[in-house]
Amino acid sequence: MEISLALILDELGLDAETRVPAGANPKFKTAELYVPELSQLSPDNLLICPLAEAVAAERRKGTYFLCVREDAQVREDAQECEGRRENWISQTHESAAQERGDGQSCTYQRARENYSDESLPEGITVIRGNIGFRELYNRVHRIFVKVAEWAMDMERSAARHSGLQELLDLSEPVFGNFITIQDSTFKLIAYTKSIEPPGKVMSLLVQYGFQPPETMELFRRTRRLEEYKTITDVVVSRDRITSDFDVVKKTFHLGGSMFIIVVMECCEKPADNATVELFGMLIEYIKAYAEVDIANTGGVAGVKSLALDILEKNTTNKEEARVRASYCGYPFDGGFRLYVFSFEDEDNVPIAQYIQLLTESCREAVAFYRSPQILMIELERADAETTRDSAAKALSGADFTCGISNDFGELWDLPGAYDQASVALSLIKQLKAAVPGKATDRFRLFSDSFIYHIVSAGRSAAPGVFDNSLLVRSIATLRKYDEQHHTETVRILRLFLENERNATSVASVMHMHRNTVLYHMDKISSLLGLSLDDPDVRLQLLLAFKTDDLIEAL
Repeated sequence: MEISLALILDELGLDAETRVPAGANPKFKTAELYVPELSQLSPDNLLICPLAEAVAAERRKGTYFLCVREDAQVREDAQECEGRRENWISQTHESAAQERGDGQSCTYQRARENYSDESLPEGITVIRGNIGFRELYNRVHRIFVKVAEWAMDMERSAARHSGLQELLDLSEPVFGNFITIQDSTFKLIAYTKSIEPPGKVMSLLVQYGFQPPETMELFRRTRRLEEYKTITDVVVSRDRITSDFDVVKKTFHLGGSMFIIVVMECCEKPADNATVELFGMLIEYIKAYAEVDIANTGGVAGVKSLALDILEKNTTNKEEARVRASYCGYPFDGGFRLYVFSFEDEDNVPIAQYIQLLTESCREAVAFYRSPQILMIELERADAETTRDSAAKALSGADFTCGISNDFGELWDLPGAYDQASVALSLIKQLKAAVPGKATDRFRLFSDSFIYHIVSAGRSAAPGVFDNSLLVRSIATLRKYDEQHHTETVRILRLFLENERNATSVASVMHMHRNTVLYHMDKISSLLGLSLDDPDVRLQLLLAFKTDDLIEAL
């Protein structure tokens, strides 16, 4: 951790004359009392002493002194010694010098010397206030301790990954200003909760949890949106257009788009060098969280945040969701489909890497993490088969399965789409369709799973009803017949039903004559005592096969 000279001077709040190279703002790791011939002359150390000692010191490039003038030091020395040596003040300066020894002689003699500000050597800063160098050192030391303890607390918080809110909780006593963190949709992620929001803009943000339309219109008119989208460094605004205070802000970008916005309204402490530098330190820790979030979202934090809020019912206002989608430049309606990826060894999976691979491979999709799965929203215009092939290639090294929802019209329908994809995903496992080395079997559409879902739900609710139904008895009857006569009536019936009673198609698959297929169908109708011309019978027999698949899988 390093602290700049400008920060130290602002925190001290004392007038000073500084002789440093133009535009320089040296930073230091420590501050120490200067002891001639003993102190380490290093650019990392800020040396504190009387002015005369700094002027007389051996000069090294990059060495910096923070000094007091000797008249102020004389007063501090006199006050310090008054209680211990009552006659010390009345003695002559020469006697005092003899008594204190040659090494520290002539403090008072040096006090008579008058250095003009213009003649100070480079690297010296002189405090003009009425303060001795010991008290000056104590104050500087307290600044280092305050900043170091704050940085250490943030370090621990980051190590625990306790979240952005805890970072702001730790920062409240350091700044005293109101700070917010927002995502690219201007949704409020964290803020300094013990500090009253200053002004209407921040009050509305806290009230709604996102910037309402009236604030966004204000940002548009004043070109604040343009500013947020383009700034890359810490910026200080003093124009008082959207706030009655100076505003310090920073926007994180990814792929040319906003990702996280940090705003501090300087309602308590001004936007001086100290405040801006401390804000920069806070930004570094926020950046660490942002980089983790980027990895977990594939760089689409705004869409991810909105999607998760819809899925988890954190937003109950459809129009709010629509507005937030527009803020991050993503369509709210127009057609989508949802992919839900599940991994066998989910605790040992490089989620961030897989999200990145999916994002790069599926250009019309947005992939993000929702524990313990990866979700991917794709625009309906994309070709689903191409996407499956691309996803399978991207995750070729993973043991995964994927359920795919029906197409849906708007993002607000995400919860239903997630349920559909989850049904398809669970059926892959039930039907044991994920065959190693056969990537196409890793994917299942909900449209191919709906009948299975109905049968599974019904059988779970009343297994006894199913066990003695036509659905089960018909398959059992045919299977017994096949065992006794070495025939394939079960397979022929299923193909006949699934091919819309097209005997030619069945014959092609079974490698037999069409008339032979029709003979077998008459035999099956006779064995079961059923007419295959009855659509209800055909539906029940199809359900029987779905039930049989489930029973076999279980």
